[in-house]
Amino acid sequence: MAKENIAFLVNLRKNIVPDSDMFGRYYPEAESKETLSTKGFAKHVADHGGTLVSYELMQLVMAAIVKCLKEMMSQGQPVKLDGLGTFRPTVTSVTGGAASIEEALRKGVNNLVEGVNFIFIPENVQGEEITSKKFKEQCSLQFAYLVETFYKVIGGKKKSYTLRTPLSAWEVAQSDDEGSGENSGSNGNGSSEGGTGENDSQTQTVMAPQITGTTPFAETTSVSIQAEQGAEIRYTTDGSTPTAESTLYSAAFTLSDTSVVKAIAIMGGQTSEVASKTFTKSDDDTGEND
Repeated sequence: MAKENIAFLVNLRKNIVPDSDMFGRYYPEAESKETLSTKGFAKHVADHGGTLVSYELMQLVMAAIVKCLKEMMSQGQPVKLDGLGTFRPTVTSVTGGAASIEEALRKGVNNLVEGVNFIFIPENVQGEEITSKKFKEQCSLQFAYLVETFYKVIGGKKKSYTLRTPLSAWEVAQSDDEGSGENSGSNGNGSSEGGTGENDSQTQTVMAPQITGTTPFAETTSVSIQAEQGAEIRYTTDGSTPTAESTLYSAAFTLSDTSVVKAIAIMGGQTSEVASKTFTKSDDDTGEND
């Protein structure tokens, strides 16, 4: 079954700590995504396995793995999953520890150990190495948003707010500014004043949502749609162009037949371009992926 090359979205965030030597510089950060549940992950694995493993069986297997892994951790037993890494239990000491062996024995182990933690150590065996620099080779990195934090004093209290600008829109805005020779916001009134960070034209562009899911698929496939924070997603599954009246996306949904999913993101009265993806059932005629 073909593997989708889904982008790993990376944002740029500006350092706004005045006392930092790196003040004003931009650094990458991973775009946050909704965490995939055990059921969702089981569904993903089952879809990749085609007819080799069912969703129900995968759920049972994963539940057994989680239960046994917790059991091993509670016994102080590290567990290595080949090709992934090692889960290892560690303990956190109470503040101050013990002044002597006699004091430690008198207090008892339960009074010295504050907590038991899980740590994960990535695989570092040649041929299976997934350390940070090596694993980067498996990722398709792509810029997503410029993330900027601002502060305002409202009612005598300092409050922060975050502005997320699609970097693709930022590049377009910069090109327009260079071409016109003016640093003006596209506010439709011909003003040549610079943007304030709230009304600048670049903030008015809504990035098209991303549609993800396995295709082709055997029985069913789970489809997820993601858009920038604060955006409302509307979608269709019959190939028609979505509107503000189309189905509101709230969670991943399942397809059991060949379908064309289209989606738009709506935010601040603005609507994104239409995103489209074809999901083909393996026993149907081959479709095209948009």
